Amino acid sequence: MSWYFLIALFLAAPAVSHPNSAGATLDSVPEAIPLAEVAGDAESAIARAEDLGREAMSQRFADDVLEQLPPLARQIEARMRETRKIIAHRPSAEMLDALERSWWHLGRVLYGWTWSLTRGVGELEEQKEDLANLASWWDRTLESAHQSDAPAELVRRIEEVRSEIRRAIHAVDARRSRFLTAQNRVAAQEARIADAFRSISEAREQFLKRLFVRDGAVWAVADTYAPLDHLLEQTGNSLAIQWAGVRSYGAREGGLLFFHGVLFAAALALLLAAKSVLRLAASDAIVERAARVLKAPLAGALLLSATLGWWLYLEAPRLWTACVGMVALTTAVLILNTVVDRRLRPLLYVSIALYALDHARVLLAAVAAIPRVLFTAEMAGALLLALWFVHTLRVGSLLPGPSLLARTVRAAAVLASAAVALALAADLFGYVTFSVFLGTAVVRSAVMAVILGALLEIVDGAATLMLVSRPVARLAAVQRYGPLLSRRIRRTVQWIAVVLWTLYLLDRLLVRERLFRFAADLWSAEAAAGALRLSLGNLVLFALTVWAAFLVSRFLRFLLEEDVYPRVRLSRGLPYAISTLLHYGILTSGFFVAVGALGFDMTKVTILAGAFTLGVGFGLQNIFNNFVSGIILLFERPVKVGDIVQIEDASGIVERIGIRASIIRTANGSDIIVPNGKLISERVINWTLSNRQHSIELPVTVAPEHDPPRLIELLERTAAAHPLISRDPPPKAFVVRLGPNSLGLEVRAWTDHIEKWIEIRSELAIRISAALATEKIAMR
Repeated sequence: MSWYFLIALFLAAPAVSHPNSAGATLDSVPEAIPLAEVAGDAESAIARAEDLGREAMSQRFADDVLEQLPPLARQIEARMRETRKIIAHRPSAEMLDALERSWWHLGRVLYGWTWSLTRGVGELEEQKEDLANLASWWDRTLESAHQSDAPAELVRRIEEVRSEIRRAIHAVDARRSRFLTAQNRVAAQEARIADAFRSISEAREQFLKRLFVRDGAVWAVADTYAPLDHLLEQTGNSLAIQWAGVRSYGAREGGLLFFHGVLFAAALALLLAAKSVLRLAASDAIVERAARVLKAPLAGALLLSATLGWWLYLEAPRLWTACVGMVALTTAVLILNTVVDRRLRPLLYVSIALYALDHARVLLAAVAAIPRVLFTAEMAGALLLALWFVHTLRVGSLLPGPSLLARTVRAAAVLASAAVALALAADLFGYVTFSVFLGTAVVRSAVMAVILGALLEIVDGAATLMLVSRPVARLAAVQRYGPLLSRRIRRTVQWIAVVLWTLYLLDRLLVRERLFRFAADLWSAEAAAGALRLSLGNLVLFALTVWAAFLVSRFLRFLLEEDVYPRVRLSRGLPYAISTLLHYGILTSGFFVAVGALGFDMTKVTILAGAFTLGVGFGLQNIFNNFVSGIILLFERPVKVGDIVQIEDASGIVERIGIRASIIRTANGSDIIVPNGKLISERVINWTLSNRQHSIELPVTVAPEHDPPRLIELLERTAAAHPLISRDPPPKAFVVRLGPNSLGLEVRAWTDHIEKWIEIRSELAIRISAALATEKIAMR
């Protein structure tokens, strides 16, 4: 690159830019290249044009899309015809859900194509713009060469460069046209998928409208029954068609099946490893339930992989998804058998039969009369099962009587019984749509409850494994609060399972989307007061953020106190200072985050904070003084939690250093609330600031005729014999008074147990009195 281009790149006016620069536009008027620089810049321009042309031609995604789009369009056309036929025959809610899931998968594929094509068109637009600027540059150069009567060879060289640039522009244009064509065709198919979604949505609305329309009683349908051999032939044909669909799907989705197998193998390996770890800790009380759950690792692996299969096989045939669901339910029953009461096991076994009847009805939907008979049998069995469950809960002690869980389960069982009875009655009297809608929702929700219950046990077992595994089990918090942590984790997982089950039930009742829309509208509803605008969602976020800050602070302080402070040698009072400052810091950060979530402009918050600080300086001096004094106490630590202090005529142990005041516990059991400013600015006696030794002075008066050295030795030996008297410094006795009628001595000793110094002084006086009595020395 010549020096001219470097100077133009960095020093040119804004209207002039280098054609290879990002800021170059077609509106700019480039200067001509000096003829002396043409020979050097021609090669770089040709190389640049060739690179852009090759880069454009290398973008083959549009060709791949145009190649894959025709079969996908035929699939969309066939599925559109199928959707119209299904909608015309008034499908059930589960059929509409299956249709929606299949269209959602196709829409996701097209959306990915649209995103990639849009990005490719943008890149080609940028390449074309670069080439156009480069062409304009060399056009000006050619014009300058003609005006300057440049040699013919130089003019031909410039024209070669221009021709190469034009070829690159044509290549980019051709590739761009290809991308735009693919983008347009994909958009047309996306519009068809949008039409399918609108049709399904309208069909769902029509379904809700005909819920209470009478379709025909059971005894009226009996006249439409076909001969048995004809029903068997229809059944065989329907199953054969569906089996062919399963075989075709398996051949087409071999990679997906392999991935599912890998998931199963990974889940099995993890559960086998967990089983071995729990076997080593089988004596621990918190792993007993988990050990029972992990007794069947094969069932657990099948359940986990089958549950993931619901997301893997979005467009699988109905027979395939029914088989995967049967595997999930059967393995869930095997797992729950190890933990539930034996009186509830029939409930689990019958749920498998109800699931089989329900999906057999769906699979044989094209056969006349059989689905109606299967549904009637399904509802009759579900009603008997629900009534038996209610009776078992009432007469058996399966659940703790007055607990919230027991009341909830009993109420749910009664409601389920009523719903199944209503569905059966509606089926018998001809309200088939409503009956199928309600009965299917109850049965499939019960099946989902069984599966979620088994998954809960597996997750709880994994959490228990985490608590007993070596790295975590060594934590003091786990060693001391292992059972409590296990219960808390299980309760959290239970709430998650309840929320998932509730969402599933609402979806089966076709009210989840309406509730979500209502919740979204309620969440975004705003109330204005002047320039201030608040929404319910922002208020909830504010409360949740502050609550989360408290939880995080509490959890971190718990970890520090249980597992960090005991392992680190810190001076007395420093752990409390660290925990308190951490608490203040997290709460302050959480408050500002919450204010931001509330929708306030942080610059305005800064202004308000400045105004608040000014107000503090004038009107809240005392409170602010105590707050700052509390911070000083935590940093400087002249008074620490656990110190024995004396303020004026009151003394006691410092129990807490708060934001505004500290609490001192006196010997008589009362609490003194002392402002922090008083602990900083006034005279405070801290008996334990440098050490926890406390002196004990005990006067002793005897008759003057006794030998003082013997008395001193006796007193020092008696004081040193007390177990709570310090050896360093040793106790000492002194003669403090001489008189004609008495000899006054004083025993001085030290103790490290300052909180018991009064008791020690009393015990020491008793021991000295006994020692003097033994030596027949009378006291006066």
